[in-house]
Amino acid sequence: MSKVKEFVYEVNERSIDVRYFEIVSDKKLTHNEVIEAICLPDISKEGDSKKEGGITSTFMWTDFGENEDVEILGELAND
Repeated sequence: MSKVKEFVYEVNERSIDVRYFEIVSDKKLTHNEVIEAICLPDISKEGDSKKEGGITSTFMWTDFGENEDVEILGELAND
């Protein structure tokens, strides 16, 4: 009985997505406060808005990157 050889590939794909937010505040914000504010809305829902402590953060949209970089680890067949 011969064993069937398996081929295992580890693949990672990277691209740059750009997310847009609108933040409205009743005071001037620090860098860290802005970073915390963009974590409030649900980024899977365009237009989702959350308010916390005088700060309203709205997820506007995502521009999905098309500049993928792929790395494949494993033995590939010839094209």
